[in-house]
Amino acid sequence: MLKQRIITALVLVALLLVAMTAGRPFGFPVFALAMVGIVMGEWLLLLRLSKQTSIVVACMMMFVLWVIDSTSMSRAVSVVTWIASAGAWAVLAATLFATGKFPSSERWRLAYACLALLLPSACWFALVAAYRQGLVFLISIFAIVWAADIAAYFAGRAFGKRKLAPAISPGKTWAGAIGGALATLVLALVGAYVPALADSFFALLERRWSLAIMLAVTLLLCVLSVVGDLFESQLKRQRGVKDSSRLLPGHGGVFDRVDALLPIVPLALLLSVGA
Repeated sequence: MLKQRIITALVLVALLLVAMTAGRPFGFPVFALAMVGIVMGEWLLLLRLSKQTSIVVACMMMFVLWVIDSTSMSRAVSVVTWIASAGAWAVLAATLFATGKFPSSERWRLAYACLALLLPSACWFALVAAYRQGLVFLISIFAIVWAADIAAYFAGRAFGKRKLAPAISPGKTWAGAIGGALATLVLALVGAYVPALADSFFALLERRWSLAIMLAVTLLLCVLSVVGDLFESQLKRQRGVKDSSRLLPGHGGVFDRVDALLPIVPLALLLSVGA
């Protein structure tokens, strides 16, 4: 199982690197669009739509997104989707903190189906905008999730006792969440003040706003990455499945790999280079 996970991870990393560095300017946007389309399909499947319907809807949305990005409306539509995404995740996060869980996907199925199209779309527009901003900028946003995940894993194993959201994910602890938050703050300081990383998200945000706001935004994004992870965990739990799909051997589905990115990428772009 571990060998399978490692091989799959290496293949994904290789594909990502090729997409980001080769085939400019369309390599990464096409790769990201494919990933986002798969996420939409997997999300709709978790809502008990048929496989055929999920695939057709996801493909139609991919086509629509690509067409919009090639028009003069692209910038305006992107910002609108980022704002809508931020609002949706704010509501979901508030509900989680107030009740310890998200609204039921069975009861709010139509709303969740709309979110299955809106939130990945906002993320794609943001990923493309981040890519056009530069590779250092794009990777620095990815690094927020990577740093939080790695630090949360080790902090949780070492100190984790009190559960973060036992009704959704028994494995997550407050110690892990705090460890992840501290790691992202350290990452932000490095990204803001190391000269070689002057084009990073953290440096741009610090120049546009201030050090305090940059750290606050980084902390907010870290929190939202956990919210995104927990959100998908509840969707799977209510559907009675372990993974969003079996597309990635040893890793489950694409949704399982990018759930933490969905809330943070649109907000990061909105606050750093948005309107």
